[in-house]
Amino acid sequence: MLRRPAAHDTHLVFPQVEELAAKQAAASGGSFTKVDTMDEAFRDADVVYPKSWAPFAAMEQRTELYAQGDTAGIAALEKQLLAQNAQHTDWECDERRMALTRNGKALYLHCLPADITGGSCEQGEVAASVFDRYRTPLYRQASFKPYIIAAMIFLAKIKFPVEALQALEQRGMARKIL
Repeated sequence: MLRRPAAHDTHLVFPQVEELAAKQAAASGGSFTKVDTMDEAFRDADVVYPKSWAPFAAMEQRTELYAQGDTAGIAALEKQLLAQNAQHTDWECDERRMALTRNGKALYLHCLPADITGGSCEQGEVAASVFDRYRTPLYRQASFKPYIIAAMIFLAKIKFPVEALQALEQRGMARKIL
C-alpha cells in the first residue's frame, strides 16, 4: 500500500512506478492500494516497508549541490529536510501499528539505515522493539544493496549488458575470492 499524499505534498510517487506496482501486484495475486493514513496502510498487511523519504526534487537538488561542491547549500537543504521530517514524528512503525497487520505478524522491512527511536535518535521512524524483532531479515535484505547498486552502475554504463557478460565468461579467467 502507498500513502496517498496530501494536496500540498511534493513527494508524489511517479505514475509509472505506481502503474508497475499495481501490475506486478495483480500478476502475483496481490493488490496495490493508495490510502490516506499510515494505519490504513498497515491494516491486514503481510509485509510493511515504512520508509521516510525526501521529495524527488530534493534529491535532484542534493545531487546538483554535491556536483557543485556547495557544502553550505547541502547543509541548508539537510536542515530544511529535517524540519520537514519533524512535522511527521507520528509516522513511526511501532508495536501498535504492527498489531494492525494480518494477525499482528507482518514482516517489517527497510532498506537501512533506519532512524530507530531510542537507539540512533530520540524520535525515529521505527521503534527499537520492532527493529530488534526483525533484525535478521533486515540485515539479510540490506546485504543485497551493494549488488543492486553494482548492477545499476553496470547497466548504466554498458550498452549491451548480455554481450558484455558473455564476453567476460568466454575469457575463462579464474575469479579471485578474498
